[in-house]
Amino acid sequence: MRVIIVGMGSIGTQLAKDLSQRPGMELVLVDSNEEKCEDFSRDFDALVLHGDGTESGLLNKASAREADALVATTESDALNTVIGMMAKKLNVPKIVVKLNDINLRTACKEIGIDYIISPTISAATEISSVLHGYDILDFSLLIRGGTRLIELSPGDTAGKKLKDIDLPDGSLIISIIREHSAVVPKGNAEIMKDDILLILAESEKILDRLKDIFGELKKARRSKENNHS
Repeated sequence: MRVIIVGMGSIGTQLAKDLSQRPGMELVLVDSNEEKCEDFSRDFDALVLHGDGTESGLLNKASAREADALVATTESDALNTVIGMMAKKLNVPKIVVKLNDINLRTACKEIGIDYIISPTISAATEISSVLHGYDILDFSLLIRGGTRLIELSPGDTAGKKLKDIDLPDGSLIISIIREHSAVVPKGNAEIMKDDILLILAESEKILDRLKDIFGELKKARRSKENNHS
């Protein structure tokens, strides 16, 4: 699997460390800091490129058209969004963009970027749990067991109540992110079009069914058709 990581801050570096331990992984690391790139060249068995990830020439050097995934984790939401857009034009199958400002999530979804991570939301939720005396669940234990924690936009379910959505067995909506806050889901809660749904899915098969329910598969098919037209 060929993965390009653009932006080698704390998240990008940790991701590179994790992926480098997995067999069959081919990494390309991109950063604008030349000194960092020299260090990464020594520390990782990877192609390390120094430069601006928004430049098409650099993405061509990274062989983005042959990549299986691209992850944009620079410190700038704007740069990450542009990098995601460029990767979309290059038909990278899986694009992950890090955003601190959740207001940009809708724009990223509209251009076809389906995987968006928000460290701000994750950190705020965890800190709030600590302050209120709640135990924090280590989701890595679930992931090791095959369970996926995913984010989906409401899509076709916007305007419906949670109780009216026929979720497949083996899935659970655990939270709704709405206007920078995490909402505990209740059956009578109406889903808004700008909500972000955090869902647990026991398997890849269930994940595909969820994407179909929320319209993600249709969106992906339309995006693919537009790219080939």
